[in-house]
Amino acid sequence: MKILGINFSNDAAASMVVDDRVTMAVQEERFRREKHFSGFPDQAISACLKSGGAPKLTDIDSVAFFWNPAIHATTPNWRMSTMPRHHLEFLYDVPNNLLPKVGPVPEVMEQVFHLEGGKKFRVNYVTHHLAHAAGALFTSPHTEAAILTVDGYGERDSTVIWSGRGTELKRLWTREFPHSLGAMYAAVTQFLGFKANSGEGKVMGLASYGKPVYMDEFHKMCRLTDDGYELDLTWFQFFAERPTRYSDKFITAFGAPRKAESEITKRDEDIAASLQEMLELAILHLARLAHKKTGMKTLCMAGGVTLNCSANGRLLREGPFENYFFQPASGDAGTSLGAALYVNHVMEGRPRDSARMLLEYLGPRHTMDEVLDTLEKGGIPYLKPADPWETAGQLLARGCIGSVFQGAAEFGPRALGNRSTLSDPRPAEMKDRLNASVKFREAFRPFAPSIHAHRANEYFEGCDFSPFMLRVFPTRPEKLDEARAVTHVDGGARVQTVTREQNPNYFRLIESFEKQTGTPMVLNTSFNIRGEPIVNSPSDAVKCYLTTGMDFLVLEDVLLVKNPSIIQS
Repeated sequence: MKILGINFSNDAAASMVVDDRVTMAVQEERFRREKHFSGFPDQAISACLKSGGAPKLTDIDSVAFFWNPAIHATTPNWRMSTMPRHHLEFLYDVPNNLLPKVGPVPEVMEQVFHLEGGKKFRVNYVTHHLAHAAGALFTSPHTEAAILTVDGYGERDSTVIWSGRGTELKRLWTREFPHSLGAMYAAVTQFLGFKANSGEGKVMGLASYGKPVYMDEFHKMCRLTDDGYELDLTWFQFFAERPTRYSDKFITAFGAPRKAESEITKRDEDIAASLQEMLELAILHLARLAHKKTGMKTLCMAGGVTLNCSANGRLLREGPFENYFFQPASGDAGTSLGAALYVNHVMEGRPRDSARMLLEYLGPRHTMDEVLDTLEKGGIPYLKPADPWETAGQLLARGCIGSVFQGAAEFGPRALGNRSTLSDPRPAEMKDRLNASVKFREAFRPFAPSIHAHRANEYFEGCDFSPFMLRVFPTRPEKLDEARAVTHVDGGARVQTVTREQNPNYFRLIESFEKQTGTPMVLNTSFNIRGEPIVNSPSDAVKCYLTTGMDFLVLEDVLLVKNPSIIQS
């Protein structure tokens, strides 16, 4: 059974599931070098087909689509105006036989095409939030969980609570667009001078510098109720086709919007802090509602809002559940995988391996021949140390900044040791050095620690499991001197825990750094510069290395250094 999953909204992506095994999941942006690319993911599809041994689209058994267009075909015109144009062009071609004759549209609609030779080719249209929910549960180690999906919107939904048992997903509660926490956060992101559906992570980082002094206003625009929440839509206009997502009422309350790249003021910091506090209160409220409706011990989450690791950290501290799982690719890219897994486990009835949790390294990989070909064509000298990972740890301990490129790429927005830029986490000035000479990004944005899992709780309160860098934990005061560059201004850190089984090379690099310094962690950030996607190929990696202030690059089994004198015998 070969199933191709496709998403082409924000963060267009494709995924391939072959006989219960995910052979690849990758965002289109990595190939096109355009961050958050939202067009058709043809290059991602080609890579997925190749990974699954299906050179042509007709070689697969089923396409799993991340959206159910039949819902829009029966939706009033006012709602259609909120759809992105590339969705509308697709929806106009919905065949009549896909529309339900009587009653509501089901969660999944299926078309069957008959090919030459009698083969059937199926296209399954999975509702957006169902794809999120399936991705959350079926990539987790849990067989039973409450599921909370929160994003801007999908079809009519913006927030859904589900129950998941085995391969059964049951919708329990829904909040429809335009009442949307994701859309609210995107509107304020735009007001603060950042790009909506892209700069929300910047706002989350900025929030730690401010105080939530505008909570009276935010409680007016987002009211928590006994049965969920509702927005006062007079503050917004994201549901209309207008350039700005916030209304004149928002400007009257807070003043003129910040211009992109202009100075950030105390007002901007305080608006970000108030928005973040409102979001965290709403997520806690929804988690309690999910707990009340399901009575379950575990919560799985997906949807773009799940990438807000500060809200996730608040859930860990104050939420009602015993266990939490946040899908690594929680944004729209993850719906390509969720839709494919839904078709595999639910529609095709193929059982889950509950003992197996999908790891995060699902993207493309490159051979040593490809690496060497890139270097030799560019005339780029390289070294072949006995253990480049041991050497890399030693170089980091000497104050060098370097990057690593190995194995399969991470799926999702977090670099987790396969496409990472690394440095010493101890000196506070390392953060400014990285931002100025390598990342070229805003100074207020934090960096993250990668730490041996068995040592994590020694340094970060309550941290024992955080392999996907989606949870924030307080840095222990007595360990701050070893974590100044990775501890945010609010005292928290977005931790990645690393085990030898999960990533043996990366574990060994951290082990090497610890031998030199006594500190079992390194600073980790994504291998890219501001405004670009994470590197995808050896040539991407070499270009980023040569055009920034990096000192070295581990490229699979070889080592590049700009100054050979940094290598000491």
